[in-house]
Amino acid sequence: MELRQTLRPSNAKLAEVDAVNADSGEVLRNAVRKRAASAPESAEDAWKRILAMKITDIDRERLEAVRSAMERGEIGRSSICAGKRFSKAEALRMYADLHESRKAETLRRLVADTPSHYVLVRDEQTLETAFNAVSAASIIAIDCETFGENDGALDPWSGNMAGFSVSTRDYSFYIPLNHEEKTELSEQRVFERLKPLLETKPNVMHNAPFDCKWFAVKYGVNLIDTLRADTRIMAMSLDENRSHRLKDLCTDWLRLPGDNFDQLFGKTPFSKIPLDVALAYAAGDTEKTLKLYRWICDWYDKRPDLHEIGALVFNVEMPVARTFIRADLRGIRFDSAKSWELDAKFAEEEAELRRQIFVHMGEEINLNSPAQLKRKLYEDLRLPDNDNGSTGVRSLKRIKREHPVIPLLLEYRGIDKLRQAFTSKLPNNVKSDGRIHPWHNTWGAATGRFTCNNPNTQQIPAKRPEIRHLFLSAGDDRILVSIDYSQIELRVLAHMANETVLIEAFREGRDIHSTTAALISRGKYTYDDIERWKDTEGHECQKLRKQAKIVNFGIVYGMGAGKLADTLEITKQEAQEIIDNYFRGYPGIKRYMDDQHAKVMKDGYVTDFAGRKRRLHEDIKAKEKWRVFSAQRMAGNFPIQAGAGTILKRAIVDLEPVLPLYDSYILLQVHDELVFDCPRDISKEALEHIQHTMENAFLLRCPVRCDVEINPERWLKKVDIDAWFDEDEELAQSSGIIS
Repeated sequence: MELRQTLRPSNAKLAEVDAVNADSGEVLRNAVRKRAASAPESAEDAWKRILAMKITDIDRERLEAVRSAMERGEIGRSSICAGKRFSKAEALRMYADLHESRKAETLRRLVADTPSHYVLVRDEQTLETAFNAVSAASIIAIDCETFGENDGALDPWSGNMAGFSVSTRDYSFYIPLNHEEKTELSEQRVFERLKPLLETKPNVMHNAPFDCKWFAVKYGVNLIDTLRADTRIMAMSLDENRSHRLKDLCTDWLRLPGDNFDQLFGKTPFSKIPLDVALAYAAGDTEKTLKLYRWICDWYDKRPDLHEIGALVFNVEMPVARTFIRADLRGIRFDSAKSWELDAKFAEEEAELRRQIFVHMGEEINLNSPAQLKRKLYEDLRLPDNDNGSTGVRSLKRIKREHPVIPLLLEYRGIDKLRQAFTSKLPNNVKSDGRIHPWHNTWGAATGRFTCNNPNTQQIPAKRPEIRHLFLSAGDDRILVSIDYSQIELRVLAHMANETVLIEAFREGRDIHSTTAALISRGKYTYDDIERWKDTEGHECQKLRKQAKIVNFGIVYGMGAGKLADTLEITKQEAQEIIDNYFRGYPGIKRYMDDQHAKVMKDGYVTDFAGRKRRLHEDIKAKEKWRVFSAQRMAGNFPIQAGAGTILKRAIVDLEPVLPLYDSYILLQVHDELVFDCPRDISKEALEHIQHTMENAFLLRCPVRCDVEINPERWLKKVDIDAWFDEDEELAQSSGIIS
């Protein structure tokens, strides 16, 4: 018995043996894997492996091109890579070599295949041919080719136009202006002959704001008034989810293949492109634009819903596009000197915050380094790590009560963002006329909403008024006027959901956030209680109204309990209870959201009240649950966002005949606000006419209201309207103008 116990290994010994065996097994498996990896791999297996990876559509197209070229013997692996495992990275490097070797042949073939109806305008005879063809056309397509240092090829105030193309049904012309290869015609002669014609002939463009601005700035040619359609906007109306580059659209929809500029010319300025190549490329662009225009118009006629979309494009979208091309060209004055002063002030605040942060941290680190910040916060200071080491704003907000350094970090980041996005950047956007000329994209978002860039004036925060104060009126005899839709998204939500409680509140002029606060208090407080105590610091009614405001707008954006909890700094359970109380108080909104979720799951898309679609077919079919939830959230949100945007756009169309009556112009669009340039002596009645035009652009189940602000010198430096007009009347009386 004792002998058997001596021979039997202990439990610890058995565990040690098992561990050794496990390690040996893993070593053996690794050896097998390494041997398999080093074993010769056939070309077919290598391509199967590479193409099975997660890759973009562009990379897949390039890899397929390399594969085909290798099979034809057109390209092969370099001696350096021979013997190594074939990789995706190597294949993509081979594509670059393949493309370069093919480029010369592509350009040669492009010239050789130039259609006979493409005409290079290089002398008086061909100029006359172009004049006659354009004169006889019912509609033309126009596109310009530009060049310049740095971003000059995109900026008409600093770049140059190499030439432009014009297409009719029968001809496509390229008219050189500033190529290194010269022609017999000067710029002056070209526009002396063609300008009156170009300004009166209906035209089509792809990304019209670009071409219209270049022609206006460089040559004073007005193509805006005769702009019939922008095929990029038309394409957005048919499918907002895809690429809207002209070449991509024509390849996919019209089966007209073609190379993009970068593929053909890389970084070569268009002014250096030989004219025979320029003709084949540029004339092809406008010909494709005209074909795309006709193709989409045919689609608009095929179904009632598409006919409605077509009407939206031509009756709303295009007038709005024309208005904002003019607005961008007009621009808005900017105080660069004040911006640099403000930037210096922010820099001092930033330095002081940085000093305080380092005192709390006990050392100086790079605050812009996520790795260093992560180490300091979660390892050294041992703060709660809720998001796997994330140092993003949302993660920091979740722990801002855990340590005094977090609020300082958030404030530091806020000021740094103001400097990077505005005070140190905006002066660089000022052109030679002392104005900033933003680029409004009137259908930039999938919802049909505006976007803006260079600079993005939509990002300028109202909560930091000193940034908006940098934007100036046009002069001593002009003022800035802001007219903003009041809670338009909530009004559209009330309309779409037919929510009687919300509709009645709007009709009676009650404060919507106080109304919601009373509902989510579940009888603890009445509407009158909330109104009475909403400005009392520390009172629960004040807290409830702040929560209600966030919930009101959060529901519009499909905010869930998690995001609401982070925003309100409460538990997820408490946030869910607030949402449940909200839907209990507004049953019509809950019903609307449920109906939208069901509709998108059934049809794959939803629409707003103007017929604008949001297509979500791919999302609802996705395996990832978050994509399906996201599609349902967008299904509820889209009709509200798109509806609010459509109301604003219809107002812009309705204002076309009104604004000239008062010598007024639209300058900027910022979310639900329009900023106007008005004469200093504009009457109160004139502003009310503009205001009421905006309020009556679309009739909802509840009233639509706009707020008017007068900013005599600087944006958001407003004055009391009644006092402003009373003062004007007193001045008029004292000067004897009125009695």
